[in-house]
Amino acid sequence: MRTFRVFVMLVAAVLCLAGNANCQEPTKFTLKGDIGYILKMYGSGAVIESVALRQYPNMKLISNGGSEISHYGVFDGRPQVAELVVDLTVPGGSGTTSLVFVLEEGTLVFDGGIVPQGGKLNNALRTLTGDLQKMKEKDAMGAIKEFVSKEENAPASVILLTVAKQYVGAENAFNLVMEAPEKVRTHWVIKSMMQRLGADAMMESNQKSTAKGMMFKDFSVFCDGKMQNLSDYVGKGKYVLVDFWASWCGPCMQEIPNLVALHEKYAGENFEIVGVALNDKTENTKKAIQEKGMKYPQIIGVGSEVSAIYGINAIPHLILFAPDGTIVQRGMRGPQIEEAVKKALKLK
Repeated sequence: MRTFRVFVMLVAAVLCLAGNANCQEPTKFTLKGDIGYILKMYGSGAVIESVALRQYPNMKLISNGGSEISHYGVFDGRPQVAELVVDLTVPGGSGTTSLVFVLEEGTLVFDGGIVPQGGKLNNALRTLTGDLQKMKEKDAMGAIKEFVSKEENAPASVILLTVAKQYVGAENAFNLVMEAPEKVRTHWVIKSMMQRLGADAMMESNQKSTAKGMMFKDFSVFCDGKMQNLSDYVGKGKYVLVDFWASWCGPCMQEIPNLVALHEKYAGENFEIVGVALNDKTENTKKAIQEKGMKYPQIIGVGSEVSAIYGINAIPHLILFAPDGTIVQRGMRGPQIEEAVKKALKLK
């Protein structure tokens, strides 16, 4: 029996020397640093309750509280996307956030960077994102494409594409994902963000197509037994200031007295104001119109599809249209509104 055991051990040793993957030495890594910087996102009173390492599909608790990270471990040697999942208590409740990074060999130090410092791929990603901040959009697109195309960069490429929007915009980031290698494109992190990125890309595209100098986009809304069209007012030979608003929107209601005064001062054969009530209950819209003394025309009963057409992601949002329907200016607030109107009407 003893001879047989020795023989088995000798065979196993030979197989290991031959490169059997099952005999590979575990790869060591160390996580260090202070993640207290994430508390700034939640304001004073936030406390870190626990930190766990999620190396899919497993979750391992590495801290029962506090911001100091010190964890030693091993993995199978293949660099991969991982997370530190941080649970917090915040004033009035609780919260969870995560720090995504490449789990790889070496000492990885969390210091507030896009990924921790340390390891070949994390360091490469830190360097690239620093360079991208200084590049023009075209050059940034080329640099990201080159990085993502390399198979060995796959885990870091996944993380890069999640933040690409801030360097090249949502539309370009969406296209970069669609052109990425399958291993990157089909990663669960990428899949989870695509719906939102697609919506952001559409919003960005619509903002570009309704920017200064572009022709207005018409829309129609049926409400109270009649059809309302933007083209009933815009493109009819007058300058038209369109206010996208809602009765539930505090900043919108604060701006309306200024618009009422502006209408009384400038409305006539060359200028008009039109309100477009977005995502508002009809009865609430009518009540606000009455109470605020809005004597200018209103298009009511409008849904979110209209805000998408004009790439509006916050209200109030004002757009000034020229007599032929082209966009003169958009996104004005406060004194900027009257300044834009006076400039268009060539008034001092």
